[in-house]
Amino acid sequence: MRLRHIFFFLALILIVLFGIVQFGQLTNFLSVIRSVNVWLLLVVIVLRYIYYWTNTKYFQVYLKNFNQRVPFGTLFKDVVTMNFANTVFPTGGLSGVAILRSRLRKNKISAQTATVAQAFWLGFTVISFILLLLLSLLMLFLSNRIEQVSFRLILIALLLMLVASVAVIGLLLNRPATEHLGYFLTRPMNWLLKKFKRNALEKAQFHELINKFYATLLEFKNDWRLLVGPFWWCFVTLSIDILSLYTVFVAFGVYPNPGVVIAAFLVALVASLASIATSGIGVIEIGMVTILVGLGMSFDISFSAVIVYRVISLWLFLPFGLYYYKRTMLDEG
Repeated sequence: MRLRHIFFFLALILIVLFGIVQFGQLTNFLSVIRSVNVWLLLVVIVLRYIYYWTNTKYFQVYLKNFNQRVPFGTLFKDVVTMNFANTVFPTGGLSGVAILRSRLRKNKISAQTATVAQAFWLGFTVISFILLLLLSLLMLFLSNRIEQVSFRLILIALLLMLVASVAVIGLLLNRPATEHLGYFLTRPMNWLLKKFKRNALEKAQFHELINKFYATLLEFKNDWRLLVGPFWWCFVTLSIDILSLYTVFVAFGVYPNPGVVIAAFLVALVASLASIATSGIGVIEIGMVTILVGLGMSFDISFSAVIVYRVISLWLFLPFGLYYYKRTMLDEG
């Protein structure tokens, strides 16, 4: 049996385990769920599909900037497979990197180009994160609730996140520091590549990858218009995720301050980075509910909305991702 078949069955087992872990939480909000607007939840499902569509557009536009064209349908399957792997195989996103590299290679796109495209996705996400965080802070400052202790503590936490995000951008612009840290982080990636029976990323190869990253950065600097398309689709993808959560609240008949929802989502996103072993399962829910309640929302509505959002964004689309994982990684080989 091929290793990827083992991973396929492992994915099935993990999905079942995820369901068992979350079942207790799902039963707690059944009384609240009866009041939800089902039609608006259908809008959320549409938004989740658009999320994958815009995620795919990012990679398509990025590659097109460098005269590398991939059919949207083909790339869509690859992106869905990548997102599924990042959810089911908790490796901090490294499993998705390996899978997308493998899939794009079939379209005659080098592993370096595929990896740099994902690296720029990370960079654009951090910039989008900063912009949305600034918007959230502005809305929270204008909400006239600054006197609450919990409110002030959360604002301080958000400001610290803002400083850390700017520091990440500074790190990416510092080639020696990025190269040193990046090579250290290739060790877990090399372990994963070996599990997929791929060649490990040697130091010389990583140096070439860094050269390509900064060569691409220079191209963006020389023609800033190349930045517009990829950044736009990255920003839209992150915004749709937040809009999905906000729409769930509206489905419950609640219209919270958008700054509150943005803050809760961004804090949960950061918290998920510290929970690689569970792909954010549990940590995201706790992080969102904690911030929402701390910013003045009721626990019942916060908990119910967050669980419904996670059910739609994670559980509803796991079979969707599993289908494409089987088609791209197993059937096509």
